[in-house]
Amino acid sequence: MTLTVEGAPEIDHRVETFGAGAELVDVRGARQVGDVRSIGRTQSLVLRPDLPTYGFRYRARQADDFAGRCPIWLPAVPTNGRSRAVSIRTQLPPGSIPGYSMPSFAWTGARGSARLAHLPSFVRVPYAAGGEEPGFGIGRVMDAVAVLVFTAATAIWAWRRRR
Repeated sequence: MTLTVEGAPEIDHRVETFGAGAELVDVRGARQVGDVRSIGRTQSLVLRPDLPTYGFRYRARQADDFAGRCPIWLPAVPTNGRSRAVSIRTQLPPGSIPGYSMPSFAWTGARGSARLAHLPSFVRVPYAAGGEEPGFGIGRVMDAVAVLVFTAATAIWAWRRRR
């Protein structure tokens, strides 16, 4: 994760890993203040940026119930209300086949990337070992339901508007 933050001397980053955990790998352009600590169901990482743009890498471990979901360590600072592009990159184990992800990733082998206008609270990237199918994805069902609800709401609105 690489972030640009202006005017904050220290930034608290929070991640909810649903009981498993996240391991900090390295920090660039900032200094870690204290250890990673648990606060309720989240882990807190406080960084003091040395530069306007800083970054850090981490590994997330999830319980089996949340396999395929990668929590994101989000900065707990207010934004200025202007959207900035967020680029997310992920790498699956060698030989893996990606399933239906959220957000939708563009895949080149085991590497995927997505570009969003906001920071998501988690990324879901189910995958299967080489030669296996990733299996049923609830994401496709949820997309279909969302489109159906939107279409029905639009039709009801148009019908009521004509009356």
